Order: sequence, then structure tokens, then C-alpha cells
Amino acid sequence: MSSPKAQYFQTPGPWGIEAQNAGYSQSVNFPTNGRIAVTAGQPGIDLKTGKLVTSSLVDQIEAAFDTVDSALKAAGASGGLATAHKMTIFYLDIRNEPILMEIFKRRYPDTRPALLAIGTPTLAISGMHVEIQAEAVVG
Repeated sequence: MSSPKAQYFQTPGPWGIEAQNAGYSQSVNFPTNGRIAVTAGQPGIDLKTGKLVTSSLVDQIEAAFDTVDSALKAAGASGGLATAHKMTIFYLDIRNEPILMEIFKRRYPDTRPALLAIGTPTLAISGMHVEIQAEAVVG
């Protein structure tokens, strides 16, 4: 039996094209028989040491993708972040969004989740620059 699949949509016209090119979808639906895995906010933690990655912003973002991917898989979303239908990203500096999206599109070129980006004056762990929350269909 195949797992339920999310379907992704863009608004018609230039705004939908902009979203597609940026690497996200404007809306998502999934079958009523689908179960959803939801993560807590995931920081850029090194999964082997449990320590925040501070070597560079890029390394911390890569680690944040690793932690959210691992959390989704632990909840039963076997495809991890590659199957996410929604992501919420909190930025200490919202101007870092292009860096995060470039990494995301490289790592998950066929994934276009609905995306909410939020700038915030502080995050939970000192030295954190980004925190990612995601949802994916379990299967």
C-alpha cells in the first residue's frame, strides 16, 4: 500500500511563479486518511554531540535541516524533510532567508512546502540564528 501524498499548489500568475522559483508552495492539501508528523522547533544541533553548531551560519542551517529531518523520521515520516508539506522558519536575521532557501533547494530540489518565515529578536539558545518547525505526512 502506498503512503498518502500531499499535493502542492501555487496561485495563478506572477505571484505563484515567484513562490515556485523561491522554492515553496502557497498551499498544500493531503488525503483525509493521512497522518501528520509535526516537529517542535529544531535548532542547528550537531546530532552526534548534541551541541549547537557555531562554526558558520551555513553549517548551522545545514545542521538545522539535519535535526528537523531526523525528528520527522522519528515520528514516522519516512521521507523526512524531503516530504515536508509545511515549514515555519524563525530567523534571528530575516535577511538570512536567501541563504537558507539556497541550501534547502540544493538539499531538497523536488520539495516545495508551504513556508512561513518569521523574524524574531531572540531564539531559545544563545548563538542560534535559525529554528525550523516542519510537518509531513506519515508514511
